[in-house]
Amino acid sequence: MLNQMRRTFFHQERVPSLMSSQTLPEFSLERWFAQFEFVSGIHNLAASCPFSATTRELLELEKAETTARYLELGLDYIENPGSESLRQGIANLYTTLEPDNIRATSGASESLFLLIMAVVQPGDNIIVEDPSYENITGVARARGAEVRRLPLTMEENWKPDLAQLSQLADQKTRLIYLTHSHHPSGALLQEEEMRAIAGIAEQVEALFVSDEVFRLIALNGVTAPSVIDVVKDAVVIADMTKPWGLGGLRVGWVASRNPELLRKISSARDYSTLCGSAPGEFLAQIALRHVEQVMAPRLNAARSNLQRLTDAVASSKRSIRWLPPQAGYTAFLQLPFRAEPFCRYLAEEKRILLVPGYVYGKDYEQFMRIGYGCNTEKFEEGLAIIMHELQSWNGD
Repeated sequence: MLNQMRRTFFHQERVPSLMSSQTLPEFSLERWFAQFEFVSGIHNLAASCPFSATTRELLELEKAETTARYLELGLDYIENPGSESLRQGIANLYTTLEPDNIRATSGASESLFLLIMAVVQPGDNIIVEDPSYENITGVARARGAEVRRLPLTMEENWKPDLAQLSQLADQKTRLIYLTHSHHPSGALLQEEEMRAIAGIAEQVEALFVSDEVFRLIALNGVTAPSVIDVVKDAVVIADMTKPWGLGGLRVGWVASRNPELLRKISSARDYSTLCGSAPGEFLAQIALRHVEQVMAPRLNAARSNLQRLTDAVASSKRSIRWLPPQAGYTAFLQLPFRAEPFCRYLAEEKRILLVPGYVYGKDYEQFMRIGYGCNTEKFEEGLAIIMHELQSWNGD
């Protein structure tokens, strides 16, 4: 009788786990970085963000009172959704949003994780552009969902094929995920494309999720519109890392006009980070009050570095195919050979870090990602080594 009572008790107390029982797949891009990123003497020309800002740089943007408040800042828990002042600063980056449309997260990676937890169930499917950042696909698979790939090609300017997208979507599609600008090519969506994608999502009652961590990095000086300012029902994620070099703050967000979705995001966050960090959100608010000042030197360096890269590709004796990026801090270059052995050689022998395309899938084994957001001296030195080695490369 006692054993039966125990079995009944444990059965009643058992609750569904946040994730399914499936194992998270290896995150190839991050595992590549883990091998080399923090090796002594490495020159990181792989990063998708600019050279980092410092605490001093941010505090010196304002009067001594701000520094005094920072030094007296409490280190207790803070609000799960992010403070209203933080959310107001984020909302100011858009033309149609209010603080209530924002939920803060610990970086855009957590935003993706929480979206899957809030929206996707085992047996559902999601549609993801290919190539893409693998965070969302790995979490979706572990959740028990099917991942359907929408292949993008350089021949089609790294733009989605809308007819193929329509064929992939069905009644089990919970979200359609695209990056704007595209990672890692830097291609931007046009407003008519946004509306067309939204129409496909609406037909199957799926969310249109736009990952916009790179959108504000306007290489031509004209910031592309956010999908959520064009499409009312879209969901947008972004962070402080990519535009401003503030990855250490771990501040990202989800933007939506759907209060129930935002409630689910906050509820799911109870199981992950619960809330952000007080110092991170404090410093993020300073940056959000001075967005142009923080970004200006980083954009200037990126534009200069991108011009150097453009000139190097044009003068290369080896065939290199690419489309110059429209936004962001990365370019995706196709080589006449497999990129992984070349990138590994550069990392191990020359202390130059790039990203081989295999981390995005087998179709991209001849591609490599190069980041041009670092300081100009570092980029010029590293690029010279890369191009010299490329001309004489006889490896695989």
